[in-house]
Amino acid sequence: MVDGGRRIEHTEWQLEWAPDLPFRIHEYHNLLAAVLAADASLAPATLIAAADRALVAPIRSTVVLLSGREQPWPAEGSYRTSPEGAPFSGVTFRIDAVYQRTVAELLARDSPLWLVFAPLAVDAGPDAMKHAIAKLRESTPPREFHELAVAMIVMADVDRRRRQLRRAILPLLSEDTVMQNWIYKQGEEKGYKQGEASGYKQGEEKGAERALVTTLRGVFVRRAGRPPSEDEERALANRAHELTADALVDVIDMPREAFLRWVTSS
Repeated sequence: MVDGGRRIEHTEWQLEWAPDLPFRIHEYHNLLAAVLAADASLAPATLIAAADRALVAPIRSTVVLLSGREQPWPAEGSYRTSPEGAPFSGVTFRIDAVYQRTVAELLARDSPLWLVFAPLAVDAGPDAMKHAIAKLRESTPPREFHELAVAMIVMADVDRRRRQLRRAILPLLSEDTVMQNWIYKQGEEKGYKQGEASGYKQGEEKGAERALVTTLRGVFVRRAGRPPSEDEERALANRAHELTADALVDVIDMPREAFLRWVTSS
């Protein structure tokens, strides 16, 4: 609700800018409007807006950028469908480059969600991470804190400035938080360093695979009610290696027994 009226917030999370991004925002924005209009057409006639008013609530689109150029982004982007010189027709969208914000700016948003991106902030460092974790802990219940703290670790791993902030965050978390949500072994740390040595792209690929392992391990703990054994850890790592991000949704939705069979059959 904004100024007493309903508004739809459409947000896209983007690792970096892509040439087709403005068109995709235009496409998603209009598809969302079409779906909302279709839902409204099914409502009783008294609830459908009059012909001289919008059929659906206003939609504000936002792109949240996690990395990219150092040059500041404009506050707004657009995709134009009308000819040059004609009145504008198309979609405009906000650009929120969180990696160009300061930690103080993210804290000022007064929402635990934005604390997740503190490791990407332009002035992020060990002291700032300590402050962000403390603020996150005091503003969220334990379960949410665990999930958001692990998300902070993931953000630290995708930080293109490569400031190694995961090392600053981990000591601030309890062993329970780390061990139930993150694979923290010397072998993985070695693999991460090897990924950096052989090229940043490979390091990114290993980072994505570690994130999948983290998610699978969390699902395992919830399904089995216990941490995985060494053999099961290896099985989870093998599954993460062959699993795509799209297929992860199906895996998370598996019933308990089906999921455990899927892990052990790798």
